[in-house]
Amino acid sequence: MGSESINTSTLDEMCELIVDCPHFTPKWTDAGVVVLRNQNIRNGELDLSSPSFTDEAGYQSRIKRAVPKAGDIVITREAPMGEVCIIPENLKCCLGQRQVLLRPKSDVSSEYLYWALQSPFVKHQISWNEGTGTTVSNIRIPVLKAFTIPRWGKQEIALSKPLSNLADKITLNRQINQTLEQMAQTLFQSWFVDFDPVFDNALDAGTPIPAALEPRAERRRAVRAESGFTPLPDEIRRLFPSAFVESPDPSVGLFGWVPEGWEVSRLDNILELAYGKALKKSERIEGHFHVYGSGGIAGTHSNYLVEGPGIIVGRKGTVGSLYWENGNFFPIDTVFYIKPKLTYSLIYCFYLLQTLGLDRMNTDAAVPGLNRNNVYRLECVVPVQKVLDIFTEILKSYRDKIDSCNSEIISLTKLRDTLLPKLISGELRLDSPEVAQAQALVSETVG
Repeated sequence: MGSESINTSTLDEMCELIVDCPHFTPKWTDAGVVVLRNQNIRNGELDLSSPSFTDEAGYQSRIKRAVPKAGDIVITREAPMGEVCIIPENLKCCLGQRQVLLRPKSDVSSEYLYWALQSPFVKHQISWNEGTGTTVSNIRIPVLKAFTIPRWGKQEIALSKPLSNLADKITLNRQINQTLEQMAQTLFQSWFVDFDPVFDNALDAGTPIPAALEPRAERRRAVRAESGFTPLPDEIRRLFPSAFVESPDPSVGLFGWVPEGWEVSRLDNILELAYGKALKKSERIEGHFHVYGSGGIAGTHSNYLVEGPGIIVGRKGTVGSLYWENGNFFPIDTVFYIKPKLTYSLIYCFYLLQTLGLDRMNTDAAVPGLNRNNVYRLECVVPVQKVLDIFTEILKSYRDKIDSCNSEIISLTKLRDTLLPKLISGELRLDSPEVAQAQALVSETVG
């Protein structure tokens, strides 16, 4: 069905409030009330993993026109233009800059309007200033109010449901991945930085604790006394020593002490930082393989340089950034990629690198850069092989689950992006096979 046959309403007709943000910079604080920033709103999602705050006085100064509440929609006016999100339940927040708050009327579904604003039908209006025939870089309030939205009456809630269900499943998978990643980091910290299993064995065996480590031992006693404490399985604990020895380098280990039988080794004995290869944008052919720069995925290419899985480390630009890539990939010349040495696993190298503070090792004030030789000189406490092997085995199960979730996220996102324009335009009916496929995918769980 063509757009000319679609019933529409203007955004102004569908909203009880369309409120511009305050036109002054918020008072920034380290904590307090969340200030929504355009960088938090991407691809229809509100990402508050790196929130910004103002104090109560700053909050009050920014809500004089309207107090944002759950179900309100925020749309960015510029930089970038036309990104949207829905304010969730239990979030006290205020608008930042270059944003507009939309409050749908009581008979308009917030979810439907949210999805409609992301459809090509509306995106075209956002990016094209009809009447002048020129693209625009910001949205003026009168233009915003005049945007037309497809209307489907009582079907609007039902039309938005498959899209919202897919979005919820994508969010759930990302949360699972975040939990698994946190579990992996926590395990590495416990075993190879805090040496918790060594303390446990020493405390159980009555082995004398070095005076410098006694405060740590006391904290470990307190953790072990908690009702929810679960010790490691015996077969794993037996792989760890029960005593500490002085490190040849007093700056390595815990206050100069390391687990007995473990080694202190330079990083260049553990892994190689291999250089990526120059690949200009003009030389890239869009394909199946991710191209990595120091800022992460920078596009795709028809060929790969490195077989996955792999680790990418930012060398120039975003110094010390770390990325895990499961598939084959092409690292360009602003990054290193990792080649483990001897019997060290890629997974162990990935979590070891996260503890070394590479992002603080910039050696070039003009163009931020990571000097490979400086990284190689870093010294690390290295466990015995059996501990490395069991760590790799446990972490591989985490990575497999993360990779499975990521694959499902890609499938769900593609399906959502296929359904969105067709549902909003009326091209697709709710009883279509595509909608049934979406419902089936949402009901499945990642194995």
